[in-house]
Order: sequence, then structure tokens, then C-alpha cells
Amino acid sequence: MSMRQALGITRIADITGLDRVGIPVVQATRPFSLSNAVAQGKGASLARAAISAILESAEGFFAERIEYFDVIHGSAKSLEIPSGRYETWLREPTLADWRDKDTAWVSAENLLGGKCDLVPLELVHTAYLVPPSPCDGIFTPTTTGLAAALDETDAITHGILECVERDAIARALQTHGFLQHQRIDPATIDDARVLALLGELARKDMIVGLWLAPSPVGLPVIWCHLMESNPRETALLHLPADGSAAAFDPAAAAVQAIREAAQARLAAISGARDDMTRASYPRYPDWQLIEAHRQLITGGRKDVSFARQRAYRAAGGQTLRGSLLARLEESGINAVYLIRLNTSPWNRLSVVRMVIPQLYPLVE
Repeated sequence: MSMRQALGITRIADITGLDRVGIPVVQATRPFSLSNAVAQGKGASLARAAISAILESAEGFFAERIEYFDVIHGSAKSLEIPSGRYETWLREPTLADWRDKDTAWVSAENLLGGKCDLVPLELVHTAYLVPPSPCDGIFTPTTTGLAAALDETDAITHGILECVERDAIARALQTHGFLQHQRIDPATIDDARVLALLGELARKDMIVGLWLAPSPVGLPVIWCHLMESNPRETALLHLPADGSAAAFDPAAAAVQAIREAAQARLAAISGARDDMTRASYPRYPDWQLIEAHRQLITGGRKDVSFARQRAYRAAGGQTLRGSLLARLEESGINAVYLIRLNTSPWNRLSVVRMVIPQLYPLVE
């Protein structure tokens, strides 16, 4: 039995041609998923996009196998979980007595020091059941920090970068006037990869806005908004699509963010994702708001210089992962939790969940 069959993936579809953008995007459908049944992947080639979609589906598959977790039950108070550790991740409205409520916990390795601590299972699993598990309902459910790769170091790095990215976008959303003041000036972009991608999109009547999102970690986090310049009569999708990425250099972050936005466009155009609700397709679009957003991208302030953003390099004698962990610690973070998911019987595949409690969750 192939891995695809065992994961329950029944369809792998190239949906690139549904849009005019041309960036390869693939959907992997897993009908019996306990979260989103449709996973998406993007990449520089169709093969990379397909691999990305399959790995995203695999992340959900292994994270929803609750029976494979070694669970400890108890309240935060009885287990002596330090006050303040997970408060950022509490659901709204917050339960006043949540520290007295029994819930499920799993052991996690803190990569900053090697100590093992307890992490709420609700921040690790993706078995989003109806009705929910009695142990759920305290913390914000999220897929942030889930990552799969053939190499564990790659999976850990990807998971950490996703935590940094989501935290930066959450901070941007909480910052008054962010879109008006943190836009990157396209004239300052000096990277050939980014310029080539922007040129290709312009030839396809797409307009692109790039913003530098605030991250206390100091890594470049780019937020992309992608829209059509076509009149409403011929546009495939009127609303802007967005994507974001954190990377070790701003050019890589920009390319990944643009691809993420292209993937988001195709999610809306295809209508296949479970999380695309009727609200995503208003019968009477707010044309004034849409035009205002278009003007924000094309005519707004451009205060940030792309050329001044520096790539992040590993310190002498350190691996990139080790240098990244050191940077997190220098920024005031004291816990980077690693939870290794059981991938039996495909032990060559590494799937991890990274939880960094001091970083903000992105609640959409």
C-alpha cells in the first residue's frame, strides 16, 4: 500500500489552470480528515507543489491520531504549570477558572536547554471533532507549527519559521495603520528572483503589495496581497488574496509569500476547501472597499526599503538551526517546544509540532 493510499488521499489535483497567475498549485483530498479534507501545496514546479500538498495532508493525518499520544490528564494547577506560560493561547472568552479544569497534556522537549515540559494536547492535535473532546475548549485550536519532512531538522526549522510568521502577522493585524506604513517600496527590490516573479505577475494583469511584518525575533516576515487589475466584468476573483512567509532572507520570504497568495486565490476560485464558507463569496461585493484596497496596493505609501533588509546568516561554528534557536533565545523567548508525532509505519518521515508559547497565535 502506498503512503498516499494509507493516508486516505483519494485525489491529487493540479488546479493551476483555474487561474491566470500560473504558479503551480496542487490540492490533495483526504475525505475522512478530522480537520480540512483538502490540503494545498504550491511550489516552483508542479512536482514540488504536489509534494507540498501531500506533506500538508500528512501533517494533519498524523496530528489527528490522538491514540498515539502519551497523554497526561490533570489541571494546570495540579500539574504545577507555571502561571503565564499558555495564557496567550487561551480561547476567547477566557475561562476564569481554566487552571482548575482537567485537560490533556503531552510531554515536549524544550530545545532551549533540553528540559521536558508539558504542553496542552489541544495545541498539538488536529482531531477537530463534533462534539469536541471533553479535554478541548480551553486553548485556541491551530495548525501553526505543524511540519513534515524527510529530515527532522528540516521539519523543525519549517515549524519554527511558521510560528514566527504567524506571530508577526498577528502583530501586524493588531498594529493601527500597519498597511499604510509598512509597505515595501517596489523600486527598492533588488533581488532577481523577486523581480522576475513580479514582472511575470504584472504581465498577467496582477497587482502585488508586499509588507514587512513586525517580528521580535528579527527574521524577515513578508505579507503579500495579490489582486487583479482587470475590470470587474472580466476579473476571476475580485477580492484580494493574501499570503505570508518567514525565511532567513527577505527574497525567499517574498517569493514564498507571493506563492502563498497565489495558492489562496486558487482556494477561493476552486471552492474546494472546507474552510471556504459562503462569507467568502458575497452576492453583493463591496466595490468601494475593493477599489480602496486596490488603491492601497498601487498608490499607497511605500516606506520600507527592501534593499535594506538583511539576510540572516548562521553564526560562526553554528548550524542554521542552532543559530536560529540562539536568535530566539536572544529575543527573550525561553521555550521552543518540540513534539515528535508518531509516523508509524512510515518512520522515514518526520512530522513535528513546534509550540512557542510566547509567540502570538494567528486567529482568523
